[in-house]
Amino acid sequence: MIKPADGGRTNMNKRLLGTAFAACLLVLLLNVQARAQGAHTLEGRVALPNGAPPVQPVRVTLTLSGRRLFETFTDLSGRFAFTGLRAGNYQLTAAGDDRTFETTSVTASVSSFGSAPQSFTQNIQLRLKAGKADGPAATVSAEELDPEAPERAREKYRQAVKSAAEEKPVQAIKLFEEATKAHPAFYAAHLALAEQLAKQQRYDEALAAYRRAGELKPDRAEPYVGIGVTLVSQKKYEEGIRMLRGVVEVDREIVAPYLSLGYAEMMLGDYKAAEEHLRRAAAPGKQPVAHIYLANVYEQLGETAKAVEHLEAYLKESPQSSNAASVRGAAEKLRKKLRGGK
Repeated sequence: MIKPADGGRTNMNKRLLGTAFAACLLVLLLNVQARAQGAHTLEGRVALPNGAPPVQPVRVTLTLSGRRLFETFTDLSGRFAFTGLRAGNYQLTAAGDDRTFETTSVTASVSSFGSAPQSFTQNIQLRLKAGKADGPAATVSAEELDPEAPERAREKYRQAVKSAAEEKPVQAIKLFEEATKAHPAFYAAHLALAEQLAKQQRYDEALAAYRRAGELKPDRAEPYVGIGVTLVSQKKYEEGIRMLRGVVEVDREIVAPYLSLGYAEMMLGDYKAAEEHLRRAAAPGKQPVAHIYLANVYEQLGETAKAVEHLEAYLKESPQSSNAASVRGAAEKLRKKLRGGK
């Protein structure tokens, strides 16, 4: 458990402000979450043959010329997005679930017309496994639509999923709330409600929904990851760290907690712990923004060469990021520092 000294966060920020590197880095830290990879965007939606999203998140991998670049997971509505891309012919692969649908790959062309960032869409229609029905039974699991839930709760849940897919969060929240009122033990509805509330920055309400989901299924990691990430978003770093560390102690292979956990540890000045967790988040194909946080960690630890390495790694993985110019500027300042320049 972290026990930072009083004023630890303030002292950390003062140290940041005391370096030439910090002027560039602080801008990056403020903007990187929302615009982490910039430039061209390739987005889409993973769907079963009847058009419905899978009941669980699907891992989508982006490959170029046989080299895996990034991976992500679909959201509640089946959507995914990759940003910071150059022109090229990419392959998108949606991983099978070993039960209902096969691993499915499609190609996607990202073309550049002019210098402005552009958005491209490529959906992935999953192939059902042999013998699986293409209909409602293939898209509704006993876990998602609890057999004990009344039809009204199930219908509200279906409508909410549709609203979320259509990017109507206010309507989705209302419908998920109605589903949970109709069936208070509806785990999937509470979890989905929390996700939508967090996206709208209604953090206290999101925490309540995540906690209710955790009470219903205490053996599932998703609610606890959601609680931890939300607490970090609220800048309640100590509480978020406790929750996220608990998750990774149980299962170190879960990817989702590491970026928020490392970020919170960094903000409290626990740089060694932040280094370990951010390195996991920065592993190839995961979250390139972790390299920027690692650069700050190594700068604070006095390991300037490593800080440069991670800024260069970020630029390699996200060469057309909207943050690229600032990252290059920060890297050059650090190189100058290594050379003994002023």
